[in-house]
Amino acid sequence: MTLARKLVFALVLLAFAVIAGLETVEVRRELSRSALDMQQDHRLLGHALGGSLVRAWEVEGGEQALMLLSQANRFQEQVKLSWLWLDSPEAADLSSEQRAELLAGQDVSFVDERRAPGVLRSFTPVGIGPRQGVIEITEPLTEQRLYVSRTVLGMAVATALIFLAFLGVAMAMGHRLVGRPVEQLVEFTRRIGQGDLEARVHLRQKDELSTLAEAMNQMASGLAAARAQVAAETAARLATLEHLRHADRLGTVGKLASGVAHELGTPLNVVLGRAKMIASGEAEGDETRECAQIITQQVQHMTGIIRQLLDFARRRTPQRAPEDLAELVAHTLRMLHPLATRRGIHLASEAEGPLRLEVDGGQIQQALTNLVVNGIHAMKRPGTLRVRLGHARALPPVELGGPEAEWVRMDVLDEGEGISPETLPRVFEPFFTTKDVGEGTGLGLSVSYGLIRDHGGWISVSSEPGRGSCFSIFLPPGGGESQEAEA
Repeated sequence: MTLARKLVFALVLLAFAVIAGLETVEVRRELSRSALDMQQDHRLLGHALGGSLVRAWEVEGGEQALMLLSQANRFQEQVKLSWLWLDSPEAADLSSEQRAELLAGQDVSFVDERRAPGVLRSFTPVGIGPRQGVIEITEPLTEQRLYVSRTVLGMAVATALIFLAFLGVAMAMGHRLVGRPVEQLVEFTRRIGQGDLEARVHLRQKDELSTLAEAMNQMASGLAAARAQVAAETAARLATLEHLRHADRLGTVGKLASGVAHELGTPLNVVLGRAKMIASGEAEGDETRECAQIITQQVQHMTGIIRQLLDFARRRTPQRAPEDLAELVAHTLRMLHPLATRRGIHLASEAEGPLRLEVDGGQIQQALTNLVVNGIHAMKRPGTLRVRLGHARALPPVELGGPEAEWVRMDVLDEGEGISPETLPRVFEPFFTTKDVGEGTGLGLSVSYGLIRDHGGWISVSSEPGRGSCFSIFLPPGGGESQEAEA
């Protein structure tokens, strides 16, 4: 049941109760007034007949006096007159209190319900010498009861008509003043829930509902402004995040530059030596052709090294595509091989076989590169850094949520000095670093964590001082989007 109908129903019931109550009071008042009128008529008639009866009794005797009373009945159809001695057996119908009142000269009236449909009996005391008699006046209440029935029926019909008229008016007014405005407000809230913050509701009436409508319009305006602000802040945040990621890439490129320069030195020396042999005429015939081929091979090798470095540093938009993670790991380790070789570190990979996922290869490579570079820097002595790729069951962290499930796991294990328990909880904080000034910005791990979260995964770390560290990347097998991206 709608609010308007509930209000109309309550008002109609209240009106019906009030009208019925008023009609009941009016009927009772009419009945009381009618009873008093009948009693008064009986009293006047009784006293008038009493005086005549006494005079006739004294002049003509008792028999003629009673004959006079009997003759009076001929002129009344409803009212019946009779004589009754109080000391006779016929007076036994009267109670002792009623006989006492009559003996004291008081009139007595009451309704005798034993005679259907009820009879009004009135007694007027008349003293005849030493004896006390009464004139009994009886009148059936047929007319009165019929009048009451007609009155009740008329009032019921009038009440029903008033009820129906009030119901119709109340329903029309309720729909106009409550039902229709509430429907407009409900439709307005539905549009707001669907994201239409430009919607507005306008009510012509001036009451509490119009005040509510104005408040809801202001709420919609506030939500629209807040959404625009959030969109602007989100765009700025994403732009800043992309700048930080690009800055992290450039920082990694700087770290790789020295290794790349060393890697280019050997082919450059070969190219220079072969070019001198051709220029001095030392190489002739087939040997000249061989020198040219060697120069071409070395130039292609250097071009490949430079292209890898440029591809890694180039800013580009995220783009997901099927990637073989085993090949991506191998490619990343080849790119970092010069940096690791200078520190006497051997890079090794362990993979169960080809493992294809729908990911952004550049972002995953950037995250893996940061972890491997951090591991290389953590190893102060020659050793082996391993990257292990496979599947594992794991329970996501609280901020990601979800049950324990099967995940793609990529472990980066170094043989460095490890991380202290006090430092471990802060390793993914932006700008937090334990390296010396000039060796790191503190963005690498933070950026890597953000890149993996964008893919619906996370990075965990376990470490013991003096026993190295293990950074584990967890990715969903389907390459699903992160919860943040969905939100």
